[in-house]
Amino acid sequence: MEDDAGEITRIERQKSGLPRYNIHIDGTYRFSVHEDVLVRLALSKGMRVDGEEIRRILAEEEQNKVRQSAFRYLGYRPRTVREVELHLTAKGYEPDPIRQVITEMKNQGFLDDRRFAEAWVEERRGRKGYGALALKRELERKGISPGIAEDVLSRVDDEEERKLARETAEKRYRRLVGEPWPKVERRLGQYLLRRGFEPPLVYGLLQEFRMRHREEGG
Repeated sequence: MEDDAGEITRIERQKSGLPRYNIHIDGTYRFSVHEDVLVRLALSKGMRVDGEEIRRILAEEEQNKVRQSAFRYLGYRPRTVREVELHLTAKGYEPDPIRQVITEMKNQGFLDDRRFAEAWVEERRGRKGYGALALKRELERKGISPGIAEDVLSRVDDEEERKLARETAEKRYRRLVGEPWPKVERRLGQYLLRRGFEPPLVYGLLQEFRMRHREEGG
């Protein structure tokens, strides 16, 4: 817009203590920007700006708000692309700056769904003892694509899965050992299935524990 053309006559830091600056054009306050935008666009006193340039500044300011919000969200813990997208949408930001910021963060390595999935699987298996099926469900709920989830989980060694399932079953069995076998079988089987272990693996373990329970006089 032609009427928006003018000269930046004053740039002053806000008294709030935040890194934000008020921009005056032709002696009149027009808008404020974050310090990052001020530096990125090299805004300075005496600079001539027209309507198109002002719209570009405001668009960059909006994108910077989205960027700052995304980084704050990532500051608590790693996130998936989908989680960040949903968070920013819930904050009321427009789709275009959200897409731009997400693309930027992916290119810079701040968002990486494959890396997230690998770390998630390692942590949940080690700390929670979850099997592959449960992990696949969790990853998909977090917005990880089926292709990435399947690829990451395909690296889980079958023997390690059996070992983890047996360790998990052992811990639960100790709490049930004094119960009649039908009750043990039902509760132990349901528990292992909920933890995400494949049904054939669960049924095989139940056979082992049935024999053990019989030998121990259960």
